[in-house]
Amino acid sequence: MFALSGCVRELRYITIGAYQISLLLLIVCVACPIVLSATYYLWATKTIPLSVEEPLSIVESPSTLHTHPGENQTLDVTIVNAAMVNYSVTLVFSLNNTAYQDSYVTFSNYTYTITPNTNQVTAWMVIDNRANSVFLELTVEFYRA
Repeated sequence: MFALSGCVRELRYITIGAYQISLLLLIVCVACPIVLSATYYLWATKTIPLSVEEPLSIVESPSTLHTHPGENQTLDVTIVNAAMVNYSVTLVFSLNNTAYQDSYVTFSNYTYTITPNTNQVTAWMVIDNRANSVFLELTVEFYRA
């Protein structure tokens, strides 16, 4: 018997061939390399969250437009580029009435180079002379080329 901190414990041994090996020693010898390997892996490996975000945003555009059939209307749009590289961007304009848009409205179709920071781009739309009066909503989107 073996006394430890006032408690009586029995040490167990296992016999391997002509040798008697302490069970506690055997457990430590098996567990120690596993724990050391796991500790090394955790110390040598670092997981870092990564997000790839949209660098461009439209920050300003006309809030209301009034035009007449046959007129050319200028559309000033401000785009901010949060990245440190240039992007090619196509502005896409759409009305909430696609039949009206297809029949009477033409939008500019340019590709703009958007540099870092704030960029002012100018587009245009033309309403056909035959267009009738209507109240519509205009949506402005961009696509990086």
